Amino acid sequence: MTPALSLTDVVLDYPDGEGTLRALDRVDLDVDAGRILSLAGPSGSGKSSLLAVAAALTRPTSGRVAVGGTDVAELAPRERARLRLERIGIVFQQPNLLGSLTAVEQLQIAAHLRGASPAASRARALELLEVVGLAESSHRRPHQLSGGQRQRVNIARALMGSPQVLLVDEPTAALDHERSAAIVALLARATRDFGLATVMVTHDTEYIPLTDAVATMHGGRLAPAVPAGASASA
Repeated sequence: MTPALSLTDVVLDYPDGEGTLRALDRVDLDVDAGRILSLAGPSGSGKSSLLAVAAALTRPTSGRVAVGGTDVAELAPRERARLRLERIGIVFQQPNLLGSLTAVEQLQIAAHLRGASPAASRARALELLEVVGLAESSHRRPHQLSGGQRQRVNIARALMGSPQVLLVDEPTAALDHERSAAIVALLARATRDFGLATVMVTHDTEYIPLTDAVATMHGGRLAPAVPAGASASA
C-alpha cells in the first residue's frame, strides 16, 4: 500500500552567508492513512522545515515528496497550490482566527477558497464543528471561546478540504494540561475517523503515548519512527 505521505532522501539547504545551512539531511519518512506520528526534537533540529516540505510550501533541494503517491516536485506551481489546498490540512500553533467571524464562518472562508458553494460549505462546517465538540458554539466569535475551543476551530478548519494529510505544529503550546490532552486525543480520533496521515510536531512528550508512533530529529536528521508506547517506556 502506498503511504499517504512519503519523504524519500529529502535534503533542504538554505543560503547561510557564503555557504549553506542544511536544515534537512537525507530525511526518509512514510506515514500511512489512519496513523498519527509525533515528531519530536530540540529547537532548530529541522522539525518546522520538515513540515514546510511535507506541506509543499518549500521545495527540497533534492529528494522526493509524495502525497497520495503524487510526486509534488513534478507538479506545476498552480497544480502544487491546488494539491496543497485540497489534499493537505495544516493546523498552525496559533489558531489565527478572524476576530469578526463566528466559528462556522471561519470554516466557510476556508471552503470558499476551494470554490465550495455557501450552502455546502455551511453544512460541512457545522458537521465538523460537531466532530470537534463545538456544535453549540458555532455562532461564537474568537473572544467568546477558550484557548482549547479556538484550537478546536483551528483543527476543524484544517479538515474542511477533506485532506489526505494533516500537518500539525505544536498544537498544545498555549494550553494547560487538561486541554492539551484533549486536543491530542481529538487529533488521534480525527486521524482514524477520516483516514488521515497526520504528523504532529510536539515538545510535550507526555502526550506522545496518545499517538501511534514517534520520530525524533537532531541536526536535520530524522531517526526511524518507533511505536509511541515503546518510546514512552524506554
